[in-house]
Amino acid sequence: MNKKMPTSLIILLAAVFAMSPFAIDSYLPAIPVMADDLQIDISMVSVTVSIYVLGMAIGQLIGGPLSDRFGRRSVMVAGLLIFAIGSLLIATVESMEMLWAWRVVQSIGGGIAVVGVPATIRDNAEGKEAARLFSLVALIMMLAPSIAPTVGTVILKTLGWHWIFIMLSVIAVVVSFGAVMVMPKTNKLAKAEKKKGGYSSVIKERRALGYLLAQAFGYAVLMTFITNAPFAYIEYFDVSVELFSGLFIANVIGIVIVNRTNSLLLRAYEPATLLKAFLGMQVLGGAILVSSLVIAPENLWFAAAGFVISIAANGGIMSNSSACFMRYFSHNAGVASALLGAVQYAVGAGVSALAAMLCVDTLWPMVLAMFISTLIALTGAVISSGSSSEKVFPKAGQQAG
Repeated sequence: MNKKMPTSLIILLAAVFAMSPFAIDSYLPAIPVMADDLQIDISMVSVTVSIYVLGMAIGQLIGGPLSDRFGRRSVMVAGLLIFAIGSLLIATVESMEMLWAWRVVQSIGGGIAVVGVPATIRDNAEGKEAARLFSLVALIMMLAPSIAPTVGTVILKTLGWHWIFIMLSVIAVVVSFGAVMVMPKTNKLAKAEKKKGGYSSVIKERRALGYLLAQAFGYAVLMTFITNAPFAYIEYFDVSVELFSGLFIANVIGIVIVNRTNSLLLRAYEPATLLKAFLGMQVLGGAILVSSLVIAPENLWFAAAGFVISIAANGGIMSNSSACFMRYFSHNAGVASALLGAVQYAVGAGVSALAAMLCVDTLWPMVLAMFISTLIALTGAVISSGSSSEKVFPKAGQQAG
């Protein structure tokens, strides 16, 4: 099974994968305005970023088994429509409670839809073709945040924050129609594959758990920044919405550069080696952030440099930690992928939400959450790489012993 996937299917999968980054980032410039309209503290609106990520984790755990049973297309379409309904309802909210409730609905729909993306790639490609597709989809997912805040700013200035969520609803409906037209009808797993074990079989593979920590806490660094970026830049450093969008794009550009550099370095180095290197880069960024608060807490550019270095490192962390983790699960990759995504989003949501609730007058909760998370991620990567007796990855189709 080394066939080429149709371009239309690749574009569709990239669009589905980009929905969640767009849902997270497009309304960031509107958070202060939303807080004023709903008459609640800005942190209570910022928490909706973490709520979305947590809902994504739940949605993936629901959507993974359903897509195996009923097919990728029907479950993906259902998830997109749930996302669309949740987005539309958010545009009508008048209280914090309803904002949080419909955000949960939106995020669960997003999780149900997105879990079908890696499963569909696995169904239709393997080896170098699959690796190329995963890299391409990941790059598009990382480019979405660079566009989203700008689009959100334009809509906020011209129509108001409600229309940001109406736009998300319309996009989801359009993508769902695309899924109906483009997605293969059925993608049933072989019975033998279904008997390879559930989530417990993944958890019992202790050699992989350090990489699970690396993925989850590396992502927590990214989510803590995204959740608290409006407070850090707009509230703490008092920058304009336009400058905030520019500073945010700088981080995304850094991610893309590191992602492309990582692809080149993979020709000569193993993913485990590169994972530790990029986590070391993230530790450096965290150290710069801590230093900025100690030495010059009012200096925007000192802190911005630390943010860019810390966040750019994720361009090499996410792909390498996924590859290192998944090497152990060639026969139950679907379950492993669902658990990896769920733990990643749950940890990211928890850490970022805690930092958002504690960030009232200072950046210390945000910075310490990012720095401690990357130290945990690096520790996990070092432990798992040390416990591995194999220096190279097994060939496609072989189970790591």
